[in-house]
Amino acid sequence: MIAISGVTKTFQRRGGGTHLAIDSIDLQVAEGEFVSILGPSGCGKSTLLYIVGGFVPPSRGSITVSGRPVTGPGPDRGPVFQEFALFPWKTVLGNVAYGLREAGMRKREAERQAEALIARVGLKGYESFYPKELSGGMKQRVAIARTLAYNPAILLMDEPFGALDAHTRVRLQNELLELWERDRKTVLFVTHAVDEAVFLSDRVVVMSRQPGRIKAIVDIDLPRPRHRDELLLQSRYQHLVIELERMIEDPPEEIRP
Repeated sequence: MIAISGVTKTFQRRGGGTHLAIDSIDLQVAEGEFVSILGPSGCGKSTLLYIVGGFVPPSRGSITVSGRPVTGPGPDRGPVFQEFALFPWKTVLGNVAYGLREAGMRKREAERQAEALIARVGLKGYESFYPKELSGGMKQRVAIARTLAYNPAILLMDEPFGALDAHTRVRLQNELLELWERDRKTVLFVTHAVDEAVFLSDRVVVMSRQPGRIKAIVDIDLPRPRHRDELLLQSRYQHLVIELERMIEDPPEEIRP
């Protein structure tokens, strides 16, 4: 589904010179796979996601989605960011229906589909609420529903739960897994939380410190469907968390070639 080949990104510094953000990234993501990108802050996780999304061009290398080169954003890739990016002047219904209306769908049909998605993310009854009237977790549910509305084949999620409190974060992780189990969309998920990556993923891509390079790819061989209370008691889950924690905590001199 996603083929990343030799992708490197260099940014120009304001004061002159360049900054190498990510270097020579090669990664294949299969259709229906849930892959997390894990690493320390500043390692280029989000940069890589934005390149896959077509928002940022690579300096070198290429990306294809279903065999087609990525040259910009497209409806096949649905972004969900940490910042909810909702229209404050639109209701929950208006936000979720927005993309459908922009695509030319009749108002009633767009609202009917939006209502179904709002119920699917657990917000039935909140259709007429405005973003300022919602909690952080509810806003993120709206953002997810809005992305799902145009049925992208791929979800690109950049620390979508990073700004939420621990309880809300766990709830949304559980809900995301339920959605993924139902639809089996391809997911590329950026996080700095090891337990989140292990709980959600089929594979975890561990990135090194700057410049970001792939240090390891770890298979998460835990059975699905997953239930947190059961996983926490499994020695394999605990081993994976410890293994990944050690990988991302290695000092920079041990992970640079």
